[in-house]
Amino acid sequence: MYSVEEIRENYKGFSDSKIENIAKKESKGLRKEVLGILKEEIEKRNLDKNLINWVETETKTYDGIERDSLIKKIQNLNCPKCSEKKDRLYGFEINKVVSVILFANDTRNEKILCLSCGKKAKLKAIFITFFAGWWSRRGILLTPWIVIKDSFNFLFINKISDKIINRLIDENTGHFRRKGTENGTLNRLIKRRNEKEILENEGYDFT
Repeated sequence: MYSVEEIRENYKGFSDSKIENIAKKESKGLRKEVLGILKEEIEKRNLDKNLINWVETETKTYDGIERDSLIKKIQNLNCPKCSEKKDRLYGFEINKVVSVILFANDTRNEKILCLSCGKKAKLKAIFITFFAGWWSRRGILLTPWIVIKDSFNFLFINKISDKIINRLIDENTGHFRRKGTENGTLNRLIKRRNEKEILENEGYDFT
């Protein structure tokens, strides 16, 4: 690990565009002392002062009572799928494998939904995987693992939900600090996140 002085010297040699890029895209993962160096460089170079505000909002994490309050607020929203308030919202991890001869597509999606909609989405993904996941060499290996894992995860809905909702907060700290945490803001963010499908891996079989 570099010392603070070594990091300070490195930052002095970075271009303005590099400093701006670090502030906008990498500040969340920086140590507290490195954040101080980054702010110093922004000020010394007379870069856009909004960059400092950006860094501060990205790195001012939600903790304690403030985090608990935001978690409850998210859980008490209407379901983004059915728009109803049947119960509280949960975070679901939904995996799917689809194979077509030479091609195996493995995707993961984290959705925040009511219990009813979440279970339906998860069962649908398991059903698709069970019938469409086998048809490649890689799919034969992935399909039983995904089906068993996702079926077993029904036993740990609360634990998985806590992890997903906390990750939502950590990944969007700056967004919440800048835009607020009104129901409309939370709903729009969750809907966008629910639609985001993550390509875990993509494989081709040629034999």
